[in-house]
Amino acid sequence: MAMSDGINFNCMPCIYWDDHVKISYLQRRIIVYSIMYYEQDESCVSDRQYDAISYQLVHLQSSVPEAEWKKSMYYYAMYDFDGSTGFDIPSRLTKKDREYLTNIATMVYKQWKSHTTLEERRAKLNVNVKGLRV
Repeated sequence: MAMSDGINFNCMPCIYWDDHVKISYLQRRIIVYSIMYYEQDESCVSDRQYDAISYQLVHLQSSVPEAEWKKSMYYYAMYDFDGSTGFDIPSRLTKKDREYLTNIATMVYKQWKSHTTLEERRAKLNVNVKGLRV
């Protein structure tokens, strides 16, 4: 995986994060993108970028002791996540986490759409991907 496809944890403030914080961050991104895609019929990341972040999470989880990644914020919903799909993750969230992350997904998409042109969105996403609404 190219570093540009995943999250670069070698810069501020990430360089100070423990592994379980990095795992929680990646989990949150994956959940937000899953809510956006599967529940809101929207997207602001390409399949390639989603896959890169997913596999970055799977790799990080496998490289630390299980006790470390069990400390992550969304372990309860992503304990068996293997990077292949995120369709069922939102249904596993607590009501509070689901509302919180759904609000984040809504705001992220609105911000992305308001700060990009149609041409930029087409370049970022496959034109046929759900979420490319004009």
